[in-house]
Amino acid sequence: MMARRCRPGAFEAMIKNPKNPALFLFFATAVLSVLLEGTAAAQKMFSPKLDLESAVSKAIESDPEIRSSQTLSKISKERIREARTGWEPTVQISQSFTRSNNPAFVFSSLLEQGRFTGANFSSNSLNQPDPLNNFRTSVSVRMPVFDQWQARSRSNRSTIEQHRAELQVEAVSQKVRFNVIKTYCGAILADELLKATDAAVRSAKENSRKTQDFVEVGMVAESDSLVASVELADVEQQKLEAQGAVVTTRAALNIAIGEKPEMLYELVGELQEKYFPEKAVSELVRIALEQRPDYQQARLAVDDSHEQTRSIRNRKLPSLDAFGNLGYSSPDILNGSSDYTAGLALSYTVFDPGRKSRIEQSVLSEGVAASEKDRLKNQITLEVITADQNYQTARGKIRVSIRSVIQAEEALRILQDRYRSAISTFDAVLRAESALLRAKHELLKAKYEYYVSYAAILLATGGLTDASVFDH
Repeated sequence: MMARRCRPGAFEAMIKNPKNPALFLFFATAVLSVLLEGTAAAQKMFSPKLDLESAVSKAIESDPEIRSSQTLSKISKERIREARTGWEPTVQISQSFTRSNNPAFVFSSLLEQGRFTGANFSSNSLNQPDPLNNFRTSVSVRMPVFDQWQARSRSNRSTIEQHRAELQVEAVSQKVRFNVIKTYCGAILADELLKATDAAVRSAKENSRKTQDFVEVGMVAESDSLVASVELADVEQQKLEAQGAVVTTRAALNIAIGEKPEMLYELVGELQEKYFPEKAVSELVRIALEQRPDYQQARLAVDDSHEQTRSIRNRKLPSLDAFGNLGYSSPDILNGSSDYTAGLALSYTVFDPGRKSRIEQSVLSEGVAASEKDRLKNQITLEVITADQNYQTARGKIRVSIRSVIQAEEALRILQDRYRSAISTFDAVLRAESALLRAKHELLKAKYEYYVSYAAILLATGGLTDASVFDH
């Protein structure tokens, strides 16, 4: 933390003349600057640390799409439980009260209540009976004995749906991991670029100061001082852009992990050289087709279409249900008579004009699902090839960038020596410094691309299940 310097005698002048607004504004600005710099330093000192694995865990816990997918997975589990109840009996209890003088109602109710006598056969009693109360309690049971295999089909399809929902959770989780890895490495890259630009600004300021001193003693021309000023303005502009990139990438990372955009973390790690295991493209494609969640979902969609067709075909089979009923009828709830009914019901659809069309539609849907699986296979193959090529390119860029930095440093050293010996120009030295800064930036970007491209390979093959492989 650095405080602003006051010109000699300024403080004494303000004491002698406290109403001087210019002096008061000067010192107020200086104090405010010190306070702001101190606050920023304190914030940085006490900022919580955040490593990549912690960032991924926070994102997995807070991501709304993952929560939504997990909820859909729970719903599919409940549908499995519901489908399995198709083999269980259905029990219903009913209670009713009826009062009527309808001859048929009175006749049947007296029989149900066990109170029918010979006197009820009289014509007057049959045709014009007195009103009758009937309390009826009934317990009904119905159970499928053979339901055309529909319960089994619903259970199978619900199980397939549940597996697809679980795969969707995994697919979304891997995308979230990739996004966090990308934004986390991007935030580290922005920090490193800002550090490199800071060093360039300090060097440009020193060049500008030295050049101005040399101009004053007549050692260099005024044009060299102007060139140094232009170079300083250029790197200061780059610093502003780097500062903006830091704010943007930090906000993106905070949002990805469910934090407020302005939250300040101290990121753990750096974009250092790291070895990642490699496999041949053919092997990567094979792995992707085995473990990619979306491709497994496509396979399950084909299985679901097969099961749907089987269910429609089975509907031409007969169905058999068992049923039973226990009833109690009385005029006043207490005094009455009970009865029961039990039996089997067999039904068979002799002619269903729409069955053939439904079967044909289901078979065509199987073809659509199979075609979608093939399309996805081609897409996955291309994604794996693209990710592998990006990874190989990033590796090559690192090697080239390392050589460029070494060459740029050596070129700058030579030109500085030549400039001291008045063999080279100051403009050439500044160009060499700019070239070195660009080379350092390109090396940092290449390292970032190296990390992200390997994460893209894992995502393309469905293997981005753990972020520890990217530990710094």
